[in-house]
Amino acid sequence: MMTIGINLSELLSVINKNNLIIFIMFCFCSCHSIKGQQENNIIKYDSLTQQNVYTFVEKMPEYKGGEVNFINDFSKYFQYDFSKNEDEVIQTRLQVQFVIDIKGHLIGARIYNKNAKEITNFEKAGLKALNLMQDWQSGKHKGKSVNVLITRTIHCK
Repeated sequence: MMTIGINLSELLSVINKNNLIIFIMFCFCSCHSIKGQQENNIIKYDSLTQQNVYTFVEKMPEYKGGEVNFINDFSKYFQYDFSKNEDEVIQTRLQVQFVIDIKGHLIGARIYNKNAKEITNFEKAGLKALNLMQDWQSGKHKGKSVNVLITRTIHCK
């Protein structure tokens, strides 16, 4: 007996090949658009410094001498008398945000998620100390120095 047309197994094979080609093309386009979205998500405009900044880079900025020097210098510059300000709620944690520019300078220091009118004396003292710490190595993205926005928590005791 002779069959005219395509049998079921041949039909499924043709459909699977077409689906595979469509799937590969979809994946290729999706990967390309995700890469573009990732690039856009790591760059944003910082209104305080009025610059485009990266939020994540291949080589993040580092304080010269590392974390130990950062803590030592911060504690050296931080001047706050807890006993004089008993009317304020005692704080021991600062959540700060700042930009390290392409030259390694700390600019635009602020308390994270607070405007200037809401910050306490403790936070003002922390920002003053932070602004004195200008000894940074800039962040690098694709081999070149870039402005990087850093959010950091500092514990004071």
